[in-house]
Amino acid sequence: MRVLKVAGLVCLLAFAACTKSKPKQTFWIYTSLYKDVIADMEKKLQTKFPEVEFKWYQSGSENVAARVNAELGAGETLADLLMTSDPFWYLELERAGHLLPYESLNAKPIPDGFKEKGGAFVICRVPTVVMAYNKEAVPNPPKSWKDLLRPEWKGKVSMGSPLQSGTSFSAVAQLVRRYGWDYFQKLRENDLLSAGGNSAVITRMETKERPVGIVLLENIVDAQRKQSPVGIIYPEDGAILAPSPIAITKTTKNPELAKLVYDYFLSDDMQEETVKGRMYSSIPTFRAPEGEKPFAEILSNSFPWNAEVLSGIYAEREDIKKRFMEVVLN
Repeated sequence: MRVLKVAGLVCLLAFAACTKSKPKQTFWIYTSLYKDVIADMEKKLQTKFPEVEFKWYQSGSENVAARVNAELGAGETLADLLMTSDPFWYLELERAGHLLPYESLNAKPIPDGFKEKGGAFVICRVPTVVMAYNKEAVPNPPKSWKDLLRPEWKGKVSMGSPLQSGTSFSAVAQLVRRYGWDYFQKLRENDLLSAGGNSAVITRMETKERPVGIVLLENIVDAQRKQSPVGIIYPEDGAILAPSPIAITKTTKNPELAKLVYDYFLSDDMQEETVKGRMYSSIPTFRAPEGEKPFAEILSNSFPWNAEVLSGIYAEREDIKKRFMEVVLN
């Protein structure tokens, strides 16, 4: 009887060991997404992939790039998936062989201009840079980017720093392509303030320190939801797109899982979270965020974006930052 009890105990222990749940796979996402958007996406990811533990590194695009570049310099990055707002950095990673090419079926509705031709990355959301103003302090707001050069806006305009914000860099690069450095020289003469990120621009408008701003549309809409007096200006000469890619790193430990997660971020389910987060989906037919114009309307009057623009700005990226420092910040 004693032998039988011992044998039974051994069997129970063996069964428990066999049925003990496996540890979850760890999956790292490095992103510049807002924390509230990440929180909502995290819930859906956990439901879709219950066997995975998702970990996030969240910061501005420039900080994410600095971290990844440092990790790559030491051997490999911890990140499995990248989602930031600096498409020019993705081109750098692609050319250095750090991205895993993957053509998702869910990317088919996305315009070709938003896809890297080799499949290294695709645009999954489209932040949009416009102008804004404090409705209590500015009765007759500017209507175009060129209007900001007028004397009545001297000392009243601010924007984020292109050295800190990927979207601010996109705005500077596109304005330089269209209007040249003379445009920023005149903005400097009109006492343009460039510092911080988009939230700082909103704060300066709300306090009336700088009642006009060059800023992301999503930040304006978010402020309006909180009863801010900030109003939207869709520039007559076009909004500026700041396309934000998604990519899989070549050193990911879970390439098949990474592809599934990548697919999911491009699905209607997660694109809906993108839109709820006040950003445009890169799928033109997808609904617009509440309070914003349809994306097709934005595209019809925006600064051009395609592979040629991406490559051209990438080639001049460091020079643009250097010139901006010389012309505006010094």
